[in-house]
Amino acid sequence: MKPDIRLPTIAVLMGPNGSGKTTLLRALTTMANVASLPSRSDDANAFIDAVVPFASESTIGDATRFCLDVEADWLALDETPQLFRYELALRRDRRDQNSPVFSYEALSHFPRGRSRRLFERESAEAPVRVSREISGALGFDSRAGRIGAIRDDAPVIGTLAMLKVPLATRIADWLQSLAVVSNVSIVKTLALPTKNVVDILASNSELRAWASKHLESSDLGIQGVEVRERTVTDPEDWLTVWFNHREPVAALPLMVQSGGTQRLFHLLPQLYVALEKGLPAALDEIDADLHVDIVGDMLGWFRSRETNPRNAQLLVTSHNVGLLDDMEKEELFVVEKTRRGETKVHGAQDVRGLRRDTRLYPKYRAGVLGGIPKVG
Repeated sequence: MKPDIRLPTIAVLMGPNGSGKTTLLRALTTMANVASLPSRSDDANAFIDAVVPFASESTIGDATRFCLDVEADWLALDETPQLFRYELALRRDRRDQNSPVFSYEALSHFPRGRSRRLFERESAEAPVRVSREISGALGFDSRAGRIGAIRDDAPVIGTLAMLKVPLATRIADWLQSLAVVSNVSIVKTLALPTKNVVDILASNSELRAWASKHLESSDLGIQGVEVRERTVTDPEDWLTVWFNHREPVAALPLMVQSGGTQRLFHLLPQLYVALEKGLPAALDEIDADLHVDIVGDMLGWFRSRETNPRNAQLLVTSHNVGLLDDMEKEELFVVEKTRRGETKVHGAQDVRGLRRDTRLYPKYRAGVLGGIPKVG
């Protein structure tokens, strides 16, 4: 049956330092990269090394499992998105611990509310079974019903995308686009490189105007953002960004702007792309260097149908409890770590007796929701 999914467009992860908030976001970006990249690529191996095996005493020998429910137009471009479920399991090869094994992989959708498997690999040794519905789109004889030539250390989607199969390429491109709207890397949180942001602003006038408007509203001294050309030896650095200020008259470069303005400059393109394409943006420590009201405005962009017509999602971590009073209980997820070092997460909506009109801030501070750090 179709899963009963009623998720908000915002998910804020809160909890003590070291509880595993970033790890939860990294699960999304890791799965997207592992599934969409061809096997044995350096990028794919780096992501696999980060998650396999799962670092828990009770599961050290088990496969690391991922499951993603997503609405997308993978089967028919530009049509109404439908719900898909992608599942993936990875483990180490018992004969060669340096090699990954894809022990399970499947893609399903839910026409008329019923689950229908599009492809499935039940084990590393098993052939990939393909439904007649998509066998033609994958370039295979609809009577065969299976693919037997994909190695056990390679993902189905990434392999077929490497072979330029259109359907697999669409899915892989969607998965890889998640990296554009995330600041979570393999081991740490990283902002988009400044050069990348400048190139994006130079190539997209609508994004440039949108980013300039929000930078001006957040920093009362800024009157506009310019991308300028300059003569340099390295052609990679021929574009720079300058901020026009009320005082002094001269424009100033990014490097002398406040930490908050620099942070916002790097975040805005990711938020814009997520809203424009209807993608889930996974952003760690979104409140770093930013006033709570600016972060609150960002959350508001994803709540509003006017600014978020494509139902993009914003998945963030934050320590700023000042956000809580403007949040619905469905938007808050509390992250804690057990004495065994295992990360546990629960939604505020799962706390018994919590009414919809309840202020979340006093409940959180009182420990009703959990996730309160203990110091000393």
